[in-house]
Amino acid sequence: MTQPDRTPISQQRFDACIAAGTLCDTLVGASIVWPEASNGLEIRNVAFDGTKFRQAVLADAHFVDCRFTDCSFRSSDLSDGRFERCQFYDADAQVSCDFSYAVLRNCRFEVCDLTTAVCTRTRAFGIELRRCQASGIDFSLADFSLSAGDFATATFTDCNLAYADFSKTVLSGAVFAGSRMSHSVWNDASLNDADLSGCELDNIEARGLDLRGADLRDARFNRLDPREIDLTGVRMDAEQGLEVLRTLGIEID
Repeated sequence: MTQPDRTPISQQRFDACIAAGTLCDTLVGASIVWPEASNGLEIRNVAFDGTKFRQAVLADAHFVDCRFTDCSFRSSDLSDGRFERCQFYDADAQVSCDFSYAVLRNCRFEVCDLTTAVCTRTRAFGIELRRCQASGIDFSLADFSLSAGDFATATFTDCNLAYADFSKTVLSGAVFAGSRMSHSVWNDASLNDADLSGCELDNIEARGLDLRGADLRDARFNRLDPREIDLTGVRMDAEQGLEVLRTLGIEID
């Protein structure tokens, strides 16, 4: 990824690029006014600094090698958007981005840094995170279902979701295969029939978690307490079953 031009783009030049559907190799400062609707954009190697995308419609946009510093996507529509190798966290300033109340349906994030991003109350049916750094991401109260039904779908594969918050979410049948989820929070959430194979689940907080029918094979965990978590019909190997018994204070020779 080459460094974008450090001179902020002017509003006039920015408007012309958006009208053409392509924005590349520049810096978009906080003073830029984002249009209400700009579907299908192709955006590459752009640094966004304090940009406000609030309530903007950015459906079917494609962002590649972009950096977002302290940006707000609050209540925006990012349906069918694709983000590749994008950074949403500034480690030096320790600031992340706000997606709360946004529409993230069928959004795909691949090899992105979403550390501590705020995604609470988003509508995220069909969202995909693949090989992402997302430690501390907050998806509490997010809606992963289709309309008002019980059918939910989401994919989080090979991601770092340590310390993430998924409280009060329904992720029935979701795929988390190979993800690190240690210290994540799942209070009053549902992961029934989810694929948690190969996940790291040590020290999760999960009061009232529904894990019925979930696939836990090859997952690592140390505190799955059946007194707090519904483990009916979960798939696990014998050693994992013994670990659950140890949680209850039962030792089997």
